[in-house]
Amino acid sequence: MQKITEKRKPNIILKLSLRFAREYFDMLEKMYKKYTLEKIQESESLTITQRALWTSLIIEVGRLFDTYESVDKKVISFKKVNSLKREIDKIHGEVIIGKIIKTRKTFTAHWGEGKDEVVSVAQILSSNLKELLEKLEKLEIA
Repeated sequence: MQKITEKRKPNIILKLSLRFAREYFDMLEKMYKKYTLEKIQESESLTITQRALWTSLIIEVGRLFDTYESVDKKVISFKKVNSLKREIDKIHGEVIIGKIIKTRKTFTAHWGEGKDEVVSVAQILSSNLKELLEKLEKLEIA
């Protein structure tokens, strides 16, 4: 089997991750406009759909701002785009982004040992996350 040595392009990866985050947010928003929280909780399929969208959104938002690296893994994130540092730091400093990043491993991967409160769908939908994702979309990634 031939090993693929071509590197992933940050501008493509970040745009895809951003698109996915927007799609998950939009789907959650539509779900909450169509159904009440009680109706969602009464339906197994709606509950599963909500959980999948919520978890996926949290994962994608985290990916957009990842900063870790290991010997064998280089992360692609907006935090690594030096030409956008000022704009990205401002967006990264927003409360909803901080809450998602702080609690994402606790909820999505059960890695966190702390008992941080997970960001609820309602908190996400009532935040300025949609506007922040729109700001990211307008940035030019070199």
